[in-house]
Amino acid sequence: MRSMAEEIVKALPCGCEARTYRDFLGRVVGTIVTRSPTCQRSEHALGQTVIMPGRENARPE
Repeated sequence: MRSMAEEIVKALPCGCEARTYRDFLGRVVGTIVTRSPTCQRSEHALGQTVIMPGRENARPE
């Protein structure tokens, strides 16, 4: 079992890395911790919070 304090870092398709957690709506979101030099997305700035891609990360029913 993972503790709430344990950080999970996932790679995004663009090559950036984000520390993930669930927000108050239950969505999986991530804070950008590493920006890929080839990433074209302006919202992928260090420290920026983004909704993680993938249907499994959407708000639970």
